[in-house]
Amino acid sequence: MRETLRCLICFVLVFGTSAPALNASTRQFQKAIVVSAQKYEPDRPRYGKRTDAPPPTTDYTYDVSIRLNCSVYVGRYESAFDYLPSAFAPEQSIEVSLEKHLMFVRGLGTDEMKLGVVRRYPVAGDSCNSGR
Repeated sequence: MRETLRCLICFVLVFGTSAPALNASTRQFQKAIVVSAQKYEPDRPRYGKRTDAPPPTTDYTYDVSIRLNCSVYVGRYESAFDYLPSAFAPEQSIEVSLEKHLMFVRGLGTDEMKLGVVRRYPVAGDSCNSGR
C-alpha cells in the first residue's frame, strides 16, 4: 500500500508540474505594440468617519493597453512592489498570446508575463478599414 502511494505521489509531482510547462511552449505569439500604461486606481468610497475596514492592499496594479492587429486590449498587470517592466513603455514592440481572459506577454529580453484582460475595443482609422 505504501509503495502504491509513493508511486502515485511521484506520478502527480512529475506530470502535474510539467502540464503548465507544456502549455507554455505551445502558445502562439503575435507581434503587438504597447499603446499606454497607467496606474490602476480602483473606485473606493470615501467616508468622513473612521471605519473598521482593513487598510488598502499594498499590491501595485497597472492597466496596460496593447494594440494587436485592429484591436486594443487592456490588460491588468499586478506586482507586489511599485515596478512596471520596461517592456510596457509606450510604442514598445512586444509579443502577445491571447487565451480567453488572459494575455501572455513577452518583451525583448524579458520573461513571460501574465495579464488579465479587462477590456477590448476596436481601433478606429483608415489602417484597419482598408483590409475589409
